[in-house]
Amino acid sequence: MKTLWNIVSFLAVVHLLALVMFVGWLWKSGRLDSGRVDELRAMLAMTIPEAQAAADRAAQEAALDRQELAEENLRRNPGLPSGDRMRTIADARQSEQRSVRRINDVKAEYARQMAQAQARIDEQRDALEARQRAIDSGAAGERERQSADQLRKAVKLLESLPPKQVKRQIVELVNSGSKDQAVIYLDAMNQRIAGKVLAEFKTDEEVKLAKELLERVRTLGRPDGQAGDPTDTSDADGTANTR
Repeated sequence: MKTLWNIVSFLAVVHLLALVMFVGWLWKSGRLDSGRVDELRAMLAMTIPEAQAAADRAAQEAALDRQELAEENLRRNPGLPSGDRMRTIADARQSEQRSVRRINDVKAEYARQMAQAQARIDEQRDALEARQRAIDSGAAGERERQSADQLRKAVKLLESLPPKQVKRQIVELVNSGSKDQAVIYLDAMNQRIAGKVLAEFKTDEEVKLAKELLERVRTLGRPDGQAGDPTDTSDADGTANTR
């Protein structure tokens, strides 16, 4: 009996040492700490039915928490049924398409107005250019008329002077660089009077000048007695007024 007791005691001590070593290994390896010891104590403090009931209560509380969270999210961000959501998306797309059409219509209207404005500007520019051409043409015609009037007055004045004095006027024009004007005067004068004026050119140099003037009158290509276009009417007018 004593021997049996010794064997049982020895085995108990061995198992106790093994348990202590196992717990020490769990603690050393980080698999066991004071928190897990408390959890283990709490778990072992209840029977299995009690633990199952506690787990059920915890699951129910978690489900209630999830439901409350879902309801709170629904209140904050209310969702829509699938049909309403599709209608909302369709309405949004239609609104976007209407906005795009309005923008395109505005662009088209703007382009049309710009084209009309450009057409009006072109018409006004063409009208102004035509008016300016008419003004320029009228001004040119008026200048030609005034020039012709001045030429007729100057020629009439020259024809009223003695041929010798007219000859001096012609020579002065040639010497002052207005030979073309002298030719125009001779061409515009009465042929008989012009002949008398040229007859006053008597020296060799004057005869040479008279021949040159006659040749230039001929090359003007105008009939006798018809006035040519003046190229230096200011000199002629000034000469006529000073003589």
